[in-house]
Amino acid sequence: MEEPLKESQRDRAGGILRALATAGTVFAADQGLKAVVENSMRVGESIALVPGFLSLTHIKNDGGAFGILGGSQLLLLAGSAVAVGVVLWMLLSGPTLGATTYGCGLILGGAAGNLLDRLTAGEVTDYVHFSFWYIFNAADAAITVGVGLLLLSALQPEGAGRSSSDQPADRTSLH
Repeated sequence: MEEPLKESQRDRAGGILRALATAGTVFAADQGLKAVVENSMRVGESIALVPGFLSLTHIKNDGGAFGILGGSQLLLLAGSAVAVGVVLWMLLSGPTLGATTYGCGLILGGAAGNLLDRLTAGEVTDYVHFSFWYIFNAADAAITVGVGLLLLSALQPEGAGRSSSDQPADRTSLH
């Protein structure tokens, strides 16, 4: 009985490490891209990358996604803290399947990137501007993809998408 428990603990630790590595990568990419934009463009400046479709546009956003709740810093900080807490709880208490693991990592990295901006500057830097959508940043994109992965994972039937190493071992064939 002790062997499956150790394997389960090893699997959980591996999942947590993958999620944290994903979060760290997202955080570093987000902060790096924001630094490049902040150091090379004026606020309000826009550079067409694909004319009429995609631009690099430097803005400051004191609201949440899509500018909602602008000026409500305390509410946004509390919401970010709750989101990070829920994602950590999911990682520590639930199964460590691929979609859930990477979804949690993407959300953690994105939330950490925007939270650092809010704590240090009171606003976030946004820069990706599709002509038909709001201006956003890499952290926002990671959070959105992460939520999508969590939704897909939640909609998956029990046991579907698991690798053979995630399945309980069939001990009857060993003897």
